[in-house]
Amino acid sequence: MRRRSSETDRGGGAGSREGSGSGGSDAAEGGNLGAEKPARSGVEEEEVLLSGDGGDAGVALRSEEESESKLRARGGRQVMRRSSMVAKQVISIESALGLGFVSQLWVDTLSWNVVIVEVRPNLLSGDSERFLLEDVCQVGDVVLVENERVMENELKMVGLETLVGYEVVTPGRRSIGKVRGYTFNVNSGALESLELDSFGISIILSSLVSTYALFVEDVLEVASDKVFVHEAAAARLQRLTKGWWGCPERWEILQRSGRIL
Repeated sequence: MRRRSSETDRGGGAGSREGSGSGGSDAAEGGNLGAEKPARSGVEEEEVLLSGDGGDAGVALRSEEESESKLRARGGRQVMRRSSMVAKQVISIESALGLGFVSQLWVDTLSWNVVIVEVRPNLLSGDSERFLLEDVCQVGDVVLVENERVMENELKMVGLETLVGYEVVTPGRRSIGKVRGYTFNVNSGALESLELDSFGISIILSSLVSTYALFVEDVLEVASDKVFVHEAAAARLQRLTKGWWGCPERWEILQRSGRIL
């Protein structure tokens, strides 16, 4: 009886030890699980911050950036003037080599999108090469593209216009200025407005001449180096700068009558 009791005691002790061991292990695991919760919460918070208003779009965006090694996300809105992109150096991310300087932008006047970027070895001479605006990764002090292969594609130039220097006229052939530039969305290429003055020469400082914004919605068509706009477009021009050189008399009359903002 004593032997059986001692065996029972030993069994009970072992079971107790096993129970306490497993209980301790469970407690430890429970503690670890409790410790992991803030980490998961941090990840969840990060995903919420990234997603913003777009829900899972931020998480998908992060995954896309990692997989494609893009420096910026397409679909955002980065509006800039044409003059802010022309003359910038183009650099390959892959090789860190300079590919030239932006010498021209080409616009599809049916969709009103900037489609093609033209590059030359320098701004004054050299053979031009071209690549799609959608191949641009980032625009800052320089224009970044993935690699040199973006300029190997053969691009069709049919239906594309440069717009700068084009005269802006109404269907009745009344001239309201010339195009000196435009603003566009770098990510989508969509034009938002044309910038007009009386010369159509972009190198003349806007502080020297009066410049005006014409919304793309007022454009009817582009033909023979002319931009045709609605008759009422002149009344909807918005003044950007007021210069002392070359402000047309017709604009002065419209300004005095309050028809130009």
